[in-house]
Amino acid sequence: MLSFLAPLILGTALTLEGATDALELVTTTAASTDYQVSWSNVTATALTTPGTTKGNVASATTTTILAAPAGSNFRHVRGIKVRNVSTTTAQGVTIQVDVSATNRLVYAASLAPGESMSMTEDGEWTLYDSLGRPRGTADIPGFTGRVYKWSKVATAIDTIGYHYLLNKDTGFPGAWSVGTPGVNGVSTACDVVGTAGTGGALSTGSPLLADPASGGLYLTRFGLNGVVANTYFLADIIWYNTGLVVTTTTNQAIVSTAWGARDVNGSTNGEGVGIALYALTALGNVAAVANSTVSYTNSAGTAGRTATFSAAVGFQAPATPVIGTWMPFLLQAGDTGVRSIQGITLGTTYTSGTMMLIAYREIALDGVSAANFPSGSLVSRAQLNPGVRIYNDTCFAVGVLGGIATTAPSFTAGIIELMER
Repeated sequence: MLSFLAPLILGTALTLEGATDALELVTTTAASTDYQVSWSNVTATALTTPGTTKGNVASATTTTILAAPAGSNFRHVRGIKVRNVSTTTAQGVTIQVDVSATNRLVYAASLAPGESMSMTEDGEWTLYDSLGRPRGTADIPGFTGRVYKWSKVATAIDTIGYHYLLNKDTGFPGAWSVGTPGVNGVSTACDVVGTAGTGGALSTGSPLLADPASGGLYLTRFGLNGVVANTYFLADIIWYNTGLVVTTTTNQAIVSTAWGARDVNGSTNGEGVGIALYALTALGNVAAVANSTVSYTNSAGTAGRTATFSAAVGFQAPATPVIGTWMPFLLQAGDTGVRSIQGITLGTTYTSGTMMLIAYREIALDGVSAANFPSGSLVSRAQLNPGVRIYNDTCFAVGVLGGIATTAPSFTAGIIELMER
């Protein structure tokens, strides 16, 4: 018989032992309060018939709601329910065990009119509002938000495995107009249109991103319908420059302007910020280039760091990069971001064409699995709540990560969905 009783005994969280333990309800006001206790007794040889104790208290007092069992017996509490039935007065409630006139606190709460609380057999307490819902789960008002639309008519990608940025392409928003900010570059802010080269939405070919009325913006969806299967990335262009000399193989000094507060932490330190070389027009180097480097200060404030290429597809400049080729650098080992840029050394001549450096923060990725199919997030996705933080002034950019074909990666039905909260 005892082996049968053991699972029942082990499954209870509150037990009165012998004639010394009683369960009490302490109330602090005259609010009318109902209670109910479910219990069962266990002797040394048997589980007796379960029982319940019910009642009402309407004063500030201490009430025994479950008497002590007989000596050498146990009384297992299976559940407790307490409800403030007053329509006007709050009630302070304490559940305690009186052990030979010494009180041991079990649980305490304040119940507004109509509110209740309950304990399950495993000792878990839940507070309920006057409508019977777990407290804290009242209806949440909808969030404001906005959707930015994209469509782009791209040009061909370079060799398979290399990357491509679409902001220079026609479509919606229109092609960028980077202007000539020079080698020291310009920090961007796409809450304004601006003019060519000033770093606004016109300069970067990004949507005009109005600041939220309050709180912040969060990405809840990024997706598109691709003409060819590819992996697409969403990034924030934080800074860019022009005026680099493609035939100079020694260091070209740069004093980059300060980033906006748009790193992964919303600061100017540059945590999560990367650097890419970009083919503003087609470049003329006849072979792949893997020895270009960038001198930078990392996000911890350490100067003299070096970003490099690597002699592998997707990690170097391809031979004769086509316009739009995106060539990201690898940061020095241990670094997690870039705070500023001090120079670039091409190492090998790129012969002809124009290029620029871009500092960016990668935000999201999504994939198109087959030609003329929507990306995954447009078909099925888990709701991101609140999603990746999009900081004020963000300049969105869309690119292809490691193109699997050289076909122009045009797309339609592109969306960037933001939540404001």
